[in-house]
Amino acid sequence: MEWLNYHHLLYFYTVASEGTIAKASETLRLAQPTISGQLRVLEDRLGEKLFQRKGRRLVLTEVG
Repeated sequence: MEWLNYHHLLYFYTVASEGTIAKASETLRLAQPTISGQLRVLEDRLGEKLFQRKGRRLVLTEVG
């Protein structure tokens, strides 16, 4: 595996805990596009989807 940015893991954990990118952005005090972009980079590096939408919430996939 390539080099992994630990901020990606923090963003992943926060979104998984909060359930939405909006709540995670408030907790982390970052803009929503920043978090969603970093999650996309993490998913691209891992080659797997980590979240799936269920209504307005994000839930973990089996890989996530």
